[in-house]
Amino acid sequence: MKNHTTGGWMPIAAYRDFYDVPRAFLVVPQPGLILFFDCPFDDSIDDYPGSYHVFAIEGLELAELPADWRRLCHLSKGCLGEVPIASLKFDITRRNEVLVDHLEGLIKGADRVPSVKV
Repeated sequence: MKNHTTGGWMPIAAYRDFYDVPRAFLVVPQPGLILFFDCPFDDSIDDYPGSYHVFAIEGLELAELPADWRRLCHLSKGCLGEVPIASLKFDITRRNEVLVDHLEGLIKGADRVPSVKV
């Protein structure tokens, strides 16, 4: 079994808006924690930005998440930061797995953000 907290390959639990790479996707690095990587289209630059905003969602299961992913950031503990797309590695399909080299830092960041009631 892979140790996900050391930056191993993570299964992509779900994704949306695929353009070269998933523009929004979910990973579950440990029980009770969902990381939401979001890179929505930016009308001001008429393109997708070069990084994901990463949000920590706790206290919900994947099946409990809303169908409208635009609400996910509002269900999160907050934005943990930005991750450049170029720093991530995706499997050959770019849909099944992702390698997040600084995953441990994101998890620690989620631990430092106070929980909110949803």
